[in-house]
Amino acid sequence: MRPPAWNRLSPKGREGGIAILLDSAPRSWMGQQEIHLRLSHILRSFGVSVVLVYADLPPTIEHRLRDGGAAVERVSYAKGLSHYYRELGRIIRHYSVSLVHICYFDYFSSIPWLTRLQGIKHIIYEELNSGMLHARSWKKLLLRLRTSAMTFPMARVIAVSEFVRQDCINRGIRGDRIVVRYLAADEKVFRPNPAARALWANKYAIKPGELIMSSVTLLRPFKSPETLVHACQVLARRGILARLFVAGDGDMLPALKQLSERLGVSDRIHWLGFCPEPSTLMQASDIFLLASIEEAGAFVLSEAMLCGVPVIGSRSGVQPEYIQDGITGLLATPRDPMSFADAIETLAKNEPRRHSMALRSREIALQRFTVDIHVAATLKIYESLLSG
Repeated sequence: MRPPAWNRLSPKGREGGIAILLDSAPRSWMGQQEIHLRLSHILRSFGVSVVLVYADLPPTIEHRLRDGGAAVERVSYAKGLSHYYRELGRIIRHYSVSLVHICYFDYFSSIPWLTRLQGIKHIIYEELNSGMLHARSWKKLLLRLRTSAMTFPMARVIAVSEFVRQDCINRGIRGDRIVVRYLAADEKVFRPNPAARALWANKYAIKPGELIMSSVTLLRPFKSPETLVHACQVLARRGILARLFVAGDGDMLPALKQLSERLGVSDRIHWLGFCPEPSTLMQASDIFLLASIEEAGAFVLSEAMLCGVPVIGSRSGVQPEYIQDGITGLLATPRDPMSFADAIETLAKNEPRRHSMALRSREIALQRFTVDIHVAATLKIYESLLSG
């Protein structure tokens, strides 16, 4: 049955529409695509059309989204404001769009204003960008003024963590416009698989008692991957048997490989590059590591937790909101290899504790960070806007 709030989207009985604008070009099927697929399926059951607007999209992902009931358009913001404005207007008219959800764009972009100028009043912006406000005095004042001007058309702002919510407030967005809704992972894909560890151990000649550690991350400075390389050196000096598998690519990769060789730990670290399906690596892991600084949301945290893996992360950004220190994992001092090595050693020497953390990690993830929970929360935000 169609909830009453959706009648506001199409008051005259004709089908109303929602456009989700994404400044992204995913290389493989990820959590965000699964979220939008399920969201589209539910909205279609309400008689609401959904169009997903990507900068670009591989044909395999586009076919899967269309098969699930979503319409898909390609419009690149990089082609200029006038081009995006014209294409946005065409999409709004063609799909009878009444509500727009903006994802992955920087909040200083002109997208909210371009949307408002097309006559759309229900505009939701989702803030997923990492980092935080460091400006002071007059620079901070100017930033807040600019934020107020650029975000004026937004009716709601979705913050993907309390950390992001507070940063949005510091930047000049009113707190009463902000709703927190966490990122999530597909619980059908990311789940424990006891056979995975044996497969990886056999493939990479893991020794008995040797720890399998993993990190799935972009190799960029704010991800602080060099911290994990230095931590591996500390572990080697202490005689802790541990192997680190890093799935991800980025400009830092050549320098990181050189660093691992210089520190004498190249035999302990496997640089896997971009992995379109990291679930098996997480399932094989004894510990998942994330050394990011000021991380906004991190899909990988929910993915690792759903796989039933203890997580060691930085005491920074969103990570303390996911990792319950001492219960589902451990928090380490940001950019401190010794602190990370201490946490790893603690779990390396206590298998029962690792097992207990693994069970609690998945249990909490199922309660808080699944796609279905994420979609239900997003629908409530849409409904609150339409009912207001």
